[in-house]
Amino acid sequence: MKLTEEDIKHRLIELRNLKVLYAKARERIALLEAETKQQKERIKELEAKDKDKGEKISAMAFQLEQIKNKLFGKKPLVNRMPPKKEKKNRDAFSYQRPIPKNVTETKSHPVSECAHCHGLLKKKSIRVFYEEDIPFPIQKAIIKHSVEVGYCSACKRQSNGYPIPSKKSVLGEHVKKYACILSIGSRLSHAQMQEHMREVFGLPVSIGEIGNILQTEADSLRPECQALKQSALAQAGTHYDETGWKAQKEEQGKFAWAATGTENNDTVFSLGRSRGKGNIEDIGRGKVGISDDYGACRNSFSAHQLCWAHPQRKLRDVAESAEIPEAKRKYRKNAYLQFSKLYKHIRQSLGNKLSPYLKRKFHTVFNHLSESHALDPTPLSKIKAALRKNKEKYFTFLKHPGIPIDNNKAERALRHLVIKRRTSFGSKTQRGAETTSILASVILSLKWNDPEHWFQKYLKLAT
Repeated sequence: MKLTEEDIKHRLIELRNLKVLYAKARERIALLEAETKQQKERIKELEAKDKDKGEKISAMAFQLEQIKNKLFGKKPLVNRMPPKKEKKNRDAFSYQRPIPKNVTETKSHPVSECAHCHGLLKKKSIRVFYEEDIPFPIQKAIIKHSVEVGYCSACKRQSNGYPIPSKKSVLGEHVKKYACILSIGSRLSHAQMQEHMREVFGLPVSIGEIGNILQTEADSLRPECQALKQSALAQAGTHYDETGWKAQKEEQGKFAWAATGTENNDTVFSLGRSRGKGNIEDIGRGKVGISDDYGACRNSFSAHQLCWAHPQRKLRDVAESAEIPEAKRKYRKNAYLQFSKLYKHIRQSLGNKLSPYLKRKFHTVFNHLSESHALDPTPLSKIKAALRKNKEKYFTFLKHPGIPIDNNKAERALRHLVIKRRTSFGSKTQRGAETTSILASVILSLKWNDPEHWFQKYLKLAT
């Protein structure tokens, strides 16, 4: 078909228009491609930010949950609650008290006739029972001292038949020691001690007098406290831990430190301190330090055993947290179960000779459970990173026999002070904190080492 000039002209116009439109289309496509590339990069950046925000929100939600648990308590899980024991039917005669050894008084109760018909009794026998009682009212002893005083004309000096105090009326040594026992052993505040003395013994004692008594007793017990410190540091290992203890007129800090040995219950306390590393220097460095992963304890010992109970609690909190997404439950639960199983296995193996195979197995399981995973929530990732970083310190017990793998002993030692802190709210001055440190070290060490006779041993200590 032959094209006419009109058709050729029309087609040339279309071709020219197509060339113009094609050039514009190419420019537009290039702009769109550049814009698409920019948007993809922006989407990738926003996704990374969103992921980071999600992890931070999850971590903050977990921290908030931990704070709520500390403030309001934590509901126990049903599967962790021990089954209730069936209550036995008991009556007044089912419980048997232990028979006392030291009898202070003996009473005889003869019978000559029947209590019902006043007839003659035959086949009489003796039945013995013991009655333990406290005599009431408890009377305070008031001793009047008549001290003869003489003057020597040869040496020009005065001599007394008994030391004469500066005051006309003073308190006896038993009252002073009893005040220390009330303060430390019974965890009473000064006001409670004052009320107890007045109501039970009819003995008026001022708050200032109580403070002077405790301070004087603490000064006399400094050598005992120093001996306890040397004993705790000389043992195979020494536990270290700290808790809060406020000093109202704060000079050094508002924390209490405890150091206790692994071989016995000799314990040293240091109250009104900071959380710094210098407190370990003040108490002293043991042969092997046992503590949690707190900054002040890092690099403080030539051999350092980290507590396994602390990461176990953290892993348990992560496993039981309701704030972490459900999709990650499997990984956090597995991490907790594997660590708990390894922790239990090691505790059961302590005290026995560990074979090289068993040691390698401990390391292998530890490496496996501390490996990071893409689906690990942020709190779990931090715990695993800390485990990997401090792996050698978690296995110090393999190189030093007789070293426990947890710091529970130091935590139990501090629990006594934590309960006392609820009633006394700490100490008023730095000197008061030091006084409580010495008295707590001596009295509690005696009590924990010999629960039956510690009271008598403390009364025999020289003042």
